[in-house]
Amino acid sequence: MSMNYDCTGNSCDCLQGVKCDVTSCIHNNQQCGCTAQQIRVGTSYATKADQTICDTFEQQK
Repeated sequence: MSMNYDCTGNSCDCLQGVKCDVTSCIHNNQQCGCTAQQIRVGTSYATKADQTICDTFEQQK
């Protein structure tokens, strides 16, 4: 599935300031942008960056 999103200028379909390298997620616009309306990051017990995870992730089909 290939979608083009405009993440330049004042009009953006992406979450501003959110960069994502997970190209297998349906919310990734293939330009390191996240198109989810909001994101949730877990886990609540994390003490290091590698213990966090994006709970908004959905696998592309």
